[in-house]
Amino acid sequence: MYSFYTDEIIEEVRINNDIVDVVSEYVKLEKKGKDYFGLCPFHKEKTPSFSVVPGKQIFYCFGCGKGGNVVHFIMNAENLDFIESIKLLAERAKIQLPEGENDEDREKAKLKQEIIKVNTEAARFYFNILKSEKGQEAYQYFRKRGISDQTVRRFGLGYSSMEWSSLYEHLLDKGFGEEAIIKSGLVLPNKKGGYYDRFRGRVMFPIFDIRGNVIGFGGRVTDNSLPKYMNSPETPVYYKGRTLYAMNLAKNSGQKRIIIVEGYMDVISLHQCGIINTVASLGTALTESQGRILKKYAEEIIISYDADTAGQAATLRGLELLDDIGCNVKVLTIPEGKDPDEFIRKNGADAFNRLLDHAKTLLEYKAAVLTKQIDTTTAEGKLIFLNKISDLLVKVDNSFEREIYAKKLAKDYEISEDAIITELYKRSKPKANFRATAVNTQETVRRDIVKNTDKDEEKIIHDERMLLAITCTDNSVYRVIKGRMGAEDFINEHNRQIAGFIFERLDQNKGIVIAELLNVLNPEVAKDFARIVREECNCEDNCKAVLDIIKRIELFKLTQRQQQILKILSDKTQRSEGDVERLKQELNSIIIRKRSL
Repeated sequence: MYSFYTDEIIEEVRINNDIVDVVSEYVKLEKKGKDYFGLCPFHKEKTPSFSVVPGKQIFYCFGCGKGGNVVHFIMNAENLDFIESIKLLAERAKIQLPEGENDEDREKAKLKQEIIKVNTEAARFYFNILKSEKGQEAYQYFRKRGISDQTVRRFGLGYSSMEWSSLYEHLLDKGFGEEAIIKSGLVLPNKKGGYYDRFRGRVMFPIFDIRGNVIGFGGRVTDNSLPKYMNSPETPVYYKGRTLYAMNLAKNSGQKRIIIVEGYMDVISLHQCGIINTVASLGTALTESQGRILKKYAEEIIISYDADTAGQAATLRGLELLDDIGCNVKVLTIPEGKDPDEFIRKNGADAFNRLLDHAKTLLEYKAAVLTKQIDTTTAEGKLIFLNKISDLLVKVDNSFEREIYAKKLAKDYEISEDAIITELYKRSKPKANFRATAVNTQETVRRDIVKNTDKDEEKIIHDERMLLAITCTDNSVYRVIKGRMGAEDFINEHNRQIAGFIFERLDQNKGIVIAELLNVLNPEVAKDFARIVREECNCEDNCKAVLDIIKRIELFKLTQRQQQILKILSDKTQRSEGDVERLKQELNSIIIRKRSL
């Protein structure tokens, strides 16, 4: 039995256990704004001070100071260690861990590996048929859609012939067991006994998990017959709501944004034109698990769904979901109601990139939808629009961002900016009997720091953690940090190790979120980071906040060195004439540097 799990496995378990859902099984939560509050399960209290932040997937109690991600919550709630908590959450999410304490667990793990091998062989089978005489019609279908041979290979595209059981017989000939073949979802039982192929007469799209394993398939007819699309059912290795088509490729794009489209061909056409930061949601409504995966790998998500009524509804649902979990989300509107595949084949990648640069924010998209529903040319219509748009604006947390939107909306829709500001003021006034939540100041001050550390150093160690917390909540600030400060520049050894972990991930374009960082921290340090994120990471300008912290750290280090030099200079027995001159020069340069900061 393994005594630990890989970071990838732990993160898969965390992502598939939404913290609100898990905590709700233990605590009665009430939503206030974007966050949830309830009575803390870890200490006695009459006034709720326990909070859950779905956007960051963390919890924190202002009363007792406990905090962390969903794993730490289970550790506290069930009195389990880290590994036991991962096992509980994996079982809850129906995730098979790569180990087993008993024969049943080992058999489940073995079956999953066998199904992946079956899928891999099926993908080869379909690919080979596409290149054979039987697959000429399907091959020409891809050619007519502008898909190159290189792209066919990259995505493993194939063709399933019209024969009833050719894949089933091929897999048996390859020595695969009947149980794995059936559980893969690639075959269906025949009324007369035996099995026949699920996919027949369709071009085939293998679906890969984030690690590149073939976990399922999508099939499309090449004519107008129905159903147009057919997908693998959910199996022990494939869950639609946890998978994004081409995420295994998009996560390595090096881009800070990911585009989410509806169809396989949209993804493939965009990738072929070099826009490889594109994924699809496999024909289902966007789920929270998919949203958290997107947030993990991108700072900005752009939705590009069909322009029809159903597509607009799906876009709005997706926008709300992604916004609720803290994503920076926008909408791409393609002219003339075209889909991405049609547009890029006709206009090219440069034109598509120009569209991306003008994607609408969530608020702008909602405003545009409202104007289609409300006649804003009339006084009554303007009043209705003003009220509805003010309801949307007041939900924007950042006051500076809210002000910019108010100015833009006033200009775009010919509404008085003063009227919008007045409506916002009405909606943002504290309600009667409002009381601020009490904070346990002793817990706020307490830090996981060496006892003998002086107050200035304690503040700097806290600043270091603040910088790391901001970096995890907004990966884009790493561009500001890099070149100014490396992991080796952190004063505290523990913080130095954490910075090394974060910076390495970001250098590899992997991205990191705060809940993922908490996976690798001990409970005490995780609690401190959760508190910092909950109480202090609400900066108006993250880049400015990071630069201010770097400046304070540099000033502290300069002051430390200045004190060291003065101490050496005051002790005449411990220095030579050459040392005095060199130290005085260094002292002078420190003073000049401190004045310039």
